[in-house]
Amino acid sequence: MKKNHSLSRSYFIGLTLMGVGAMMVTSCAVDGFDDENFESPSGITLEVPTEEEIVITPSADGKTQSISWPVVLGAKGYQLTLIDESNPEAPILDNVFVDGCSYKTDREEDVNYKLTFSVVDNPEKDNHGTGEVVVKSFSTFTPTYATIPADAAGTDLNQYFAENPIPEQALMENVNYDLEAGGQYYISAPLDFDGYHVTLRSNSKSNHAKVLFTAEGACIMTTAPMGIKYIDFDVNNTLGGKNGVFGFSKETTVASAASINPTLYKWEGPVIEQPIQIASCNFDNVDGYFFWDNKVKTCVMNLVIDNCVVHLTPSTDIKAGVIWTNKGGHINELSITNSTFYESPDCTGDIYYFYQSGMDRVVDVYTDESYAKGVGNKVAYNNSTFYHIGWNQGEWGNYNGMAGKDYSWWEIQNCIFVDCSTKGSVPRRFLHGKQNQPHVLFNYNTYMNADGTFQDVKDDGSHEYDLSGTWIEEDPVFANPAQGDFHISGAGQVAHKTGDPRWLPTAE
Repeated sequence: MKKNHSLSRSYFIGLTLMGVGAMMVTSCAVDGFDDENFESPSGITLEVPTEEEIVITPSADGKTQSISWPVVLGAKGYQLTLIDESNPEAPILDNVFVDGCSYKTDREEDVNYKLTFSVVDNPEKDNHGTGEVVVKSFSTFTPTYATIPADAAGTDLNQYFAENPIPEQALMENVNYDLEAGGQYYISAPLDFDGYHVTLRSNSKSNHAKVLFTAEGACIMTTAPMGIKYIDFDVNNTLGGKNGVFGFSKETTVASAASINPTLYKWEGPVIEQPIQIASCNFDNVDGYFFWDNKVKTCVMNLVIDNCVVHLTPSTDIKAGVIWTNKGGHINELSITNSTFYESPDCTGDIYYFYQSGMDRVVDVYTDESYAKGVGNKVAYNNSTFYHIGWNQGEWGNYNGMAGKDYSWWEIQNCIFVDCSTKGSVPRRFLHGKQNQPHVLFNYNTYMNADGTFQDVKDDGSHEYDLSGTWIEEDPVFANPAQGDFHISGAGQVAHKTGDPRWLPTAE
């Protein structure tokens, strides 16, 4: 199996935000004995287990967790409440009765959990508890290196990192910086992490920190694996159509891959082997590129954008890409899931491409061409919504270096495109006009024009690009695109749960 497939599947096990549900799993009888061989005691005081005796065990894949405790003889059962401390109004378990000594629930990344546990009286046996309740807190957040305090007037992140240098350990391993829930922060100049492995995140998934770009040139740059999570950014129209929210470091201390390991690499610039991940963030007033190479020769093997909303606001036409790496850099695998990218209907400008990549490709990265082709390139959009991008004679994609190659992989599934790529249909421009690609996966996509008609999956009637036969030619009926509300009510899209999941109708 090719590396790009395994990376995509394994990486998203931990990034995708799961719906919280629970299922009960009992692993022992309440009293620990077969009723035919043991008579439950009567007239006793029921003692609750200690906090230490309640054990939380994650599953091997991290998707679930088992809560277990020792048997309390004579008890009728146990009562559990489990909450995400950042969202206590929506309990995960709400006074659930358990006739057993373990319970299994879903487990999410980056959650501070609080479990409330009590023993249920057994009046038939005259067994009563003390009324004691055990509270156990535990977390799935990876350890925090430092919390950046939020000043009442806002904290300048450039100043913070200038006064608090990133530790040397971050050159080899990730360090996590937490922003305070709901706190206000600023970026006043390029914030360059260079070769340091940094994750910048809010310490609450439901109450995001706010980061405002305050000056022209403000951006975030890196030449290393990076995580940006649970933050609301106001880019404040500071890009001017000539800069990106994110980009590779303009000047880096990281050596070229070829100089470090010429046996493996021939790439005459840094290679970031581990992902750059942008997850569960919102971006407003983006009047330039979302991610770009900054005109430097850096390669990232995986750029992962998950569960994000990006509001693009170009004031003039930008003959470049929302994601743009044709000035020397390279993204080997681009994955966008559960996200929304849109321009407002009243935008006076347009961004011509969604993804524009240069001639550089995976065979330019590795010394052994057969190895490079085994790694492959990949572009994948899944369960996402795209609106009014490329509306002014724009094209969805341009990537000559990858298109038409037998080592490139292409995937669009369960996506909604409305008023996008008006110069050539989305499926055609997704494949850059190269039909008969060997590794292509299309499923249940909508390609609708601004006038309510639908784009042809063929170009001139002879070359077909989306061969799935599953495309949906129905209006998704967005609630209010002008206000960034893309809730859908189109029957076909609702039935197949297409587009960004945040816009699906909620269950009654």
